[in-house]
Amino acid sequence: MYRRNLSILVVLIWLLPRGVAEGVDYTRWYPYSEASRLAEQGRRTLMVYFWRDGCAYCEQMNTFVLSEPAVSRLLERCFVVASVDSQSSEGVSLARRLRALGTPTFVFLAYGQGGWKETGRLFGSRPRAQFLQELKQVSTGTGGGSCE
Repeated sequence: MYRRNLSILVVLIWLLPRGVAEGVDYTRWYPYSEASRLAEQGRRTLMVYFWRDGCAYCEQMNTFVLSEPAVSRLLERCFVVASVDSQSSEGVSLARRLRALGTPTFVFLAYGQGGWKETGRLFGSRPRAQFLQELKQVSTGTGGGSCE
């Protein structure tokens, strides 16, 4: 009986979505250093969202696109999100390194072979349906693997 219950428990843990077993909250948006660590450990694509205060296009994305339930669900299911203020000290150097020249910029990275590889990039505001479609394309592309 014990062996059977143990086997069932192992199978259930194996079947859980990646990250759940580790207690990772994929609904949260993390600082870059934490998000990159979680994405590497969870074998997920990292979405780095560069924004800045006073950016009307960032506010438009935040209010009308990123808060959309379908977008939120896809982000939660497929990505680890790093939220980066492009005007902070960390943000300035990271934006330079990832070539995020303006806001909003979304850089998608997958970890493999000892380093991060860019798998997609979006710049500027866009309608929610377009953003959702682009997220789906990135999530099923190379790198972090399909999550659809």
